[in-house]
Amino acid sequence: MRRDVAAVVLTHRRPVLATRTVRILLDDEGFSPDRTTLVIDRDGGLTDPQLERSLQVRRLQGNLGPAAGFREGLAAAFTDPAVRWAYLCEDDACLLGVPAPRIDEVLRTLEGCENADQVGAVVVEGRAYSRRTERTTVAVADPAGPRLQHVDVAAWGMTLVSRRAVELGVLPDDHWFFGYEDFDFFLRLRAAGLRTLLDRDAALAVARRGAHELETAKLSVADESWRAYYVARNMFELTRRHGRPLWYASHLVSSLRRARHQSAAGRLAIGRGLVDGLRRRTGRDDRFVRTVGERVV
Repeated sequence: MRRDVAAVVLTHRRPVLATRTVRILLDDEGFSPDRTTLVIDRDGGLTDPQLERSLQVRRLQGNLGPAAGFREGLAAAFTDPAVRWAYLCEDDACLLGVPAPRIDEVLRTLEGCENADQVGAVVVEGRAYSRRTERTTVAVADPAGPRLQHVDVAAWGMTLVSRRAVELGVLPDDHWFFGYEDFDFFLRLRAAGLRTLLDRDAALAVARRGAHELETAKLSVADESWRAYYVARNMFELTRRHGRPLWYASHLVSSLRRARHQSAAGRLAIGRGLVDGLRRRTGRDDRFVRTVGERVV
């Protein structure tokens, strides 16, 4: 593995999945332990203590959410001035079916692109984003197109972030705690003049894998109704930062539609999220946090 890229794995209460993801990075992708940082969002770690001790480990003192965790990981990765790229991975990235190794090839492809210095991130799950309707749709990679294709926003998943992004001050913002903090990051990348590209081969592999694999190892949406609170609440903040007034009405309609398919707990979470969003509340709400991270044994 080239020395100008470092890996970061963020985990919270998913030790089995986090261990699998770390092993993919070390055994398949070729990262060395000294170039791999494990950020533990208060609770969790790896199932293999020896493997965990071999990594650069940073444990957050509270459950601070993915934005704070990845910001900590970026700081750790770019401590070494030789590192130009940080490979941010969620702990469940092992379920995506992304082929490995691929990072060396992706970076070689990127270096051959025009205006490569204007690329802020390379992602594996992209979305097209409409400022007119506030809707996002899955960005389907063109199999006949170039290896790296433009997208608007993305989930964290497995994301390469450039040092240039950090130098321009674009960092994940823990103002959100959870929900849309990833979209905010990629929209601020674009506002800073940097592009986000989708890795065609990885995206096609993820699409083939489908959602059923995730459901075997992670809790379902019904099990994690707490997420609905942040989706309902944080869209108001996304609108204030990046949208138009029409989005408020669209979000209210979408929230009511989602509520019809939720459990009683999910409907309550949506209702409270809408109220708190209107009140401009942010950060973690202790009523809505993950209590169990995985059902793998």
